[in-house]
Amino acid sequence: MIANLADLHTHTCYSDGDLDPEELVKLAKNKGIKILSITDHDTVEGLSEARWECDKQKITLIPGIEFTTETEHSGIEIHILGYNFDPDDNKLLRMTDHAKQNAKNYCTKVCSALESHDIEIDYSFMENTKGIITKHDVALSVINKEMSNYNFHNMWLSEDSPLDITMEKFPAKKAIRTIHKAGGKAVCAHILRTLEQCNRLSLLPYMSESLIRCGLDGFEVFYANSSKDQIRTMYELCSAQGLIMTGGSDFHGINRTGRCQLGDYNSYTAELFSDISGILCNNYNSNIIEKAIA
Repeated sequence: MIANLADLHTHTCYSDGDLDPEELVKLAKNKGIKILSITDHDTVEGLSEARWECDKQKITLIPGIEFTTETEHSGIEIHILGYNFDPDDNKLLRMTDHAKQNAKNYCTKVCSALESHDIEIDYSFMENTKGIITKHDVALSVINKEMSNYNFHNMWLSEDSPLDITMEKFPAKKAIRTIHKAGGKAVCAHILRTLEQCNRLSLLPYMSESLIRCGLDGFEVFYANSSKDQIRTMYELCSAQGLIMTGGSDFHGINRTGRCQLGDYNSYTAELFSDISGILCNNYNSNIIEKAIA
């Protein structure tokens, strides 16, 4: 499924200007990937171009998306991956249209706030952005920053930044329901990383149970930068609940700081991925699992 066979949870960077769908698929071909899922944030605009190139390169494309959501009561941002759905489903497309407007409204407010701190913005850059506007696009549009985009994001666009601006998010339950009605499977991405970033790891039992009650099909167990303990925790959670397990590089472009490259993982996860033979399947070789997380 992963490594030389596939790369679930991969971003084209279609909205980031780093790599368009056609280039991504060609890169996947050069990496020997035979099954690919592209999960851009809140949009499916790159899938038709990716499908055309995948057919040309003889790569199986699994339609994907990554909805930006929040769970009930907690207010914590959670990313819900959708896999193998109908990308032409009307309700799903209406939801992506709503997400695109949410992102545009958010970026307008953020840019205005940045300008109040004497930060100069090149609005023409964002006007020419394909797909949905992201925080990365905002960072790229800053003219007078004297730091990397990565550091600028952490200073000005993270949850700990001086800007008290939040983007409207979908309830996780709505995203899960929409993915199901479009014929797909819903998986929660890198939940341990999410909870760790906001110092809320103790909420994992509550959060996972809440998402499962909402109809979640599985969790991303094998995240590119996961530790052995994180892999063990999510593997045991999914095994106990009989849930789907997925994994992937979370690739965001060749030159993106802090991200893995397409098809790259920690050494122990790479060994594990190479033995996985099914798509969206939780039947794994237990001996390989134990060897990988021992």
